[in-house]
Amino acid sequence: MMINGVIFQKLQTLDETLIELRSLGQLDVAHLTGDWRTRRAIERDLQVLVEIVIDICQRLISLAGQTPAATGVDAVERCIQLGALADDEAYRQMIRFRNYIVHRYERVDVTILVDVVNNHLTDFDQFRAEVLAYVQH
Repeated sequence: MMINGVIFQKLQTLDETLIELRSLGQLDVAHLTGDWRTRRAIERDLQVLVEIVIDICQRLISLAGQTPAATGVDAVERCIQLGALADDEAYRQMIRFRNYIVHRYERVDVTILVDVVNNHLTDFDQFRAEVLAYVQH
C-alpha cells in the first residue's frame, strides 16, 4: 500500500504540532497554572494530536475495506487487529485523555497536561512510526 495522501497530510500536521509542543521545553505545574494562554494552547495541541490519531485510524480502517469505527477506542482496537498498531495501552490512554479534555473542558488538571507534554509525546512518535511502517509495508 502506498502512503495515502490524507494520511501523509495528517502525519505532517502531527509533526508540526509535536514541534510546537516540544518548543515549550520541560513544563512545570507552577508556571503553567499562572499562564492560561499557554495552558489553552497545550490543551488544543494535545486534542489535535489525538484527533489526528483517530482520523488516521479511521482512514486505515476504510482503506482495509471495513466500516468506520464507532468510537476512538474502537478505531484504535481495529487498527491493532489490522496489524497497523502495536497493542499498546498508550493508544487507549490517548483516547481517554482526549475525552477528558473535551468533556471536562472547564477544569483540565494542569498536572495532567504537564505529565503528557513532559513524558508522553513520544507515544505520538511511536504511532507515527507504526503507521508509516504499516502503509509502506
